[in-house]
This record gives sequence, structure tokens and C-alpha cells, in this order.
Amino acid sequence: MHTWLALLAAGILCGFLNAAASSGSAISLPLLLALGLPPAVANGTNRLPVLVGLATAFWRFQRAGAIPWAFTLRLIPAFVLSALLGASLAAVLPMEHIRQLVHIALLLALALVLLRPQRLLAGGESADALPITPRLHLLMVGVGFWTGLIVLDAATYLLVGLVLVGGVALQQANAIKAVLIGLASLVSLAVFARGGEVHWAAALPLMLGSALGGWLGASLALGPRARQWIMRLLILALSSEVAWMLVRRIQG
Repeated sequence: MHTWLALLAAGILCGFLNAAASSGSAISLPLLLALGLPPAVANGTNRLPVLVGLATAFWRFQRAGAIPWAFTLRLIPAFVLSALLGASLAAVLPMEHIRQLVHIALLLALALVLLRPQRLLAGGESADALPITPRLHLLMVGVGFWTGLIVLDAATYLLVGLVLVGGVALQQANAIKAVLIGLASLVSLAVFARGGEVHWAAALPLMLGSALGGWLGASLALGPRARQWIMRLLILALSSEVAWMLVRRIQG
């Protein structure tokens, strides 16, 4: 019972963070590993709460008319196809190699957020009026691949890239993120499920919690001070991840 409640609580936090900003997998993935799931199974199982939480957030964003569909639809092919490639590689790449990549990616994500906070908070433009540049397409391929491979902090890279490279306003970028990472999670889940690398019993409480957390996070992201809250949550989540990473390295 305690394990079920812990997974439910982790799901709520995961869904909330993923919908409002990013880094929800920093809560759910370590818990699944701590429960003794093999790394590949934990990685696959984690796609379910990510998918459910972002599906709930998508529903909220769509009802509010916050998703710039003309812009978003042009990004989907490159993002989803590269996520499929990343998920396929995750099934054969040793977890120790993935952990090393996570540490590098985490430090880079925190640096990007801290070095350009004012640009991230700047107004930006309506996405549907913006062009899809070759740089943005290349970024979608890279972030999509990372989403399929491990998903941890992929939302941070996507938000930063959409704002700094694409010129999209942060609040609108957050809605685009729900669509892209949600679709990539669906594709990745299919790859992991086909390989039998999903623990459905552990996923159930995570999914229930993530549905609630996603609704709450999207509600915050649609509020009047959404940009400030997104930035605060990004910095808090990334700083906590770095601190936890340093503690683990010192202990281990």
C-alpha cells in the first residue's frame, strides 16, 4: 500500500511539472529504479505517466485555444520520427551510458535557463506568424531523439529551443511542448511495450496521479503569471536534479 501511495504521489508531481514546465521524470524515473525495476523497464514504464499527464495538459490547452496548430503541425514529423529512433536505441544502449548522457544534459539545461532568463521571459511572437528555420528543424530532430532515448529534461530543451531559436513566446511554447512530447512519448511507449519493457502494475498509480497533476500544471501554465511560474519551476526542478546528482556522486 505504501508503494502504491508513493507511486501515486510521484505521478501527481510528474504530471504537474511536465505540464507546467518540465522535469517530471526526475521524480518518477528514480522512484521506479529504487523499487527495483530493471533500467530498461523503468525507462519504458516512465513513458506512461508522461503520456497521460501531457494528454490531460493537452486537453486543457486545447480548450483554452492555446495551441498554435499551424506552427505545431510543421514540427511534428521531424520530432516524432527522431523520437522513434531514440527509443529504438534506448532498447540496446547500456543504462550506464545513458546515465552519463543525463548528467551532461542536465548541467547544460540548467546553464541554458540561467544564462538567458530575460530572453526566456520576453514576450516573443505568435507562433503561427513565425517561419520554421533550418536551425529549428535541426533542434527538433535532436530534442526528439533525446525524448525517445530517455525523456528526462527533454521538455526543458524544447522550451528553451522554441523560445531562443524559434522566437516563440514561453507560454505558447509550453502548449506546443505538450503536443510534441506527448506524441513522442506515445511512439516511444509502443517501442518499449513491444519489447516487454513496461511494468503495467507500477504504471497504474503513476498514470492516475499524473492525470491529476497534468490538469493542475496546465491550469497554472494558463494563468496570468504563467511565464514567471514556468521559469521558477524550471530553475527549481533543474537545481534540485543537479543537487541530487551531486549527492549521489558523493555517496557513490
